[in-house]
Amino acid sequence: MLPGVRHHSRVPRIFISRDQLDGAVLVLEGDQAHHLRGPLRVQVGELILVVDDTRQEHGVRVSAVERGRVTGTVLWSRPAAGEPVLHVEVVQALVREVEEAIAALSEAGAAAIRPVVTRRGISRPDPQRASVRLGRWRGIAREAAELAHRGAVPAVHPVADLSSAIAELPPGTRILTCVVGAAEPIAHLEVDPGRPVALIIGPEGGLDPVELEALGEAGAEPVHLGPRVVPARRAGATAVDLLLARAGDLDHPAPPPPLTPPEDPARRAAPDRRARTGRE
Repeated sequence: MLPGVRHHSRVPRIFISRDQLDGAVLVLEGDQAHHLRGPLRVQVGELILVVDDTRQEHGVRVSAVERGRVTGTVLWSRPAAGEPVLHVEVVQALVREVEEAIAALSEAGAAAIRPVVTRRGISRPDPQRASVRLGRWRGIAREAAELAHRGAVPAVHPVADLSSAIAELPPGTRILTCVVGAAEPIAHLEVDPGRPVALIIGPEGGLDPVELEALGEAGAEPVHLGPRVVPARRAGATAVDLLLARAGDLDHPAPPPPLTPPEDPARRAAPDRRARTGRE
């Protein structure tokens, strides 16, 4: 399990590609199989949940657990739950604990994460390690989204400067700059679930006046998160939670899995009978 990611549910839920399904048969290999067999200790007969890249969720009963390979049978399928109606992107200043921030944002429900270099930020990434670093960040986002039972993996974009990240936001995005001392509380904002929102999270030293001026010219609204100062690595997730609460996303619990038929005891007994027959 990657740093900054915690396990939240007894039933594992993982993302797959559609081509890993052959009709009602699911085959998992490599890292996914190792994770289920090792850290999660999945056993034959147990239920796992998988979400494919068309956002369909499937309940799968495990039929075989081998070294490097886990096989199961799809019992039911439905549209994947766990994704907010409100599309929230987070422009996150690079901090030392950026991996923790990415995990928290992925768990909270951010649709996209845009790491940026800021004037007061102390983190200056090595350009030669950009592809390796981005791959790791995307792995952290994927695992955090799995453990949070989301319906999709949030996009993690390459590191950019602040102005470039703002320019790449979806058209019509409402931009909110989280600033200590702003007049408007984010917890009281009127939110349109149909309009994308971007949250700007500065470094521990805050955004530079030049950056704040540029954001103002781009139409950003300054907002605050309350009377306490939230660390930069946590501010984004806190802001996402508050926005989603305002949009009504936190009003209902996650839907339970459909009832599944009990496993046929003969399936587990069959290998024993074959083994006895072989000894005889």
